[in-house]
Amino acid sequence: MTRATLRVAWATIADLASIPEGFLQPQEIERAGRYKSDPRRLQYTASRALLRALLADHTNRPPCSFELVADERGKPICVDGPAVSISHSGDIVACGVCDAGDIGVDVEFSGRTRDVDAIAQRYFCREEAEWLAGEPADRFYMLWVLKEAWLKATGTGIAGGFDKLRCRVTPPRIEALAGSAPFTALRLYTLLGGLLGVAAVNEPPGAVEVHRWLPATVGFTADDGLQLLAASDPAR
Repeated sequence: MTRATLRVAWATIADLASIPEGFLQPQEIERAGRYKSDPRRLQYTASRALLRALLADHTNRPPCSFELVADERGKPICVDGPAVSISHSGDIVACGVCDAGDIGVDVEFSGRTRDVDAIAQRYFCREEAEWLAGEPADRFYMLWVLKEAWLKATGTGIAGGFDKLRCRVTPPRIEALAGSAPFTALRLYTLLGGLLGVAAVNEPPGAVEVHRWLPATVGFTADDGLQLLAASDPAR
């Protein structure tokens, strides 16, 4: 049986300065208008446009034809469509689609002020907290994006518990630690000074493809601004 491909796309908000007509539904435009913060409004419209563009490219349907809803925990769902996930941080938006299993993507930049040692001591397992001790900031965000992506894939969100997924990043491999919940596939990428985590659960993807969307010029393109740092199955 052929396994489904997990497709991930990213863009900068500057890439999406002018969203093509017909990408967003009226209710999305109306919701965007309710945001009082310009950056938050731009993040919302850019991430929705990117997801619809990827869905359209993936299915050969018009971008505005997809019904996007959220479950009771806020997990985005494409009705009668593939599994989807959305993330944004700063000037970067990212999304993923896959025809099988459940997926999650998360983007993070380490510039945010956080007491990473205190967070690790409270929410991470002992082995992870010890691993962070040498280089706390860089290693913290490696784990953070993977855990966030995995929690999005499982649909539990932060309430699902950061300590449920226990891992260590030793490039090119992401190693599962004792007591970790099972996972199907994890990917960690570097992206314009930040990190992108990708998780798939329940159904192993046949491959993971990453693209950048440049709507004003070439559309989806093979990405050269993103580099795979580690994976749970680096042979694939």
